[in-house]
Amino acid sequence: MNKLTLPNILNNPDTRIAYNINNREYMFHFKWCSEFCILDIYFIENNRNNYLVKGRALTLSNNLIARVYDNDLITGSIVFLNKYGETTEPSQENFHTDYYLLYTEE
Repeated sequence: MNKLTLPNILNNPDTRIAYNINNREYMFHFKWCSEFCILDIYFIENNRNNYLVKGRALTLSNNLIARVYDNDLITGSIVFLNKYGETTEPSQENFHTDYYLLYTEE
């Protein structure tokens, strides 16, 4: 298990951050859209963005990469969670303080 901290999107509602998962760097693009956050996950190879997830609304407790079927790209799950176990959706203010992504390798 690997806990991935989230960026402060209050200061920059359109943020890219790199996470290293299983020895490969993945770019996570977070974009706040008035009431929720949209996520893209991709890796860069040969100057090309290879998307695993594109335009996915972040929802609590769902595996964000469940539809990625290529085990050569990534395995396991990435789940968006509230660190207090609450089921309330995030706001732009508490996104980086009260929530995180949990990567679990299967």
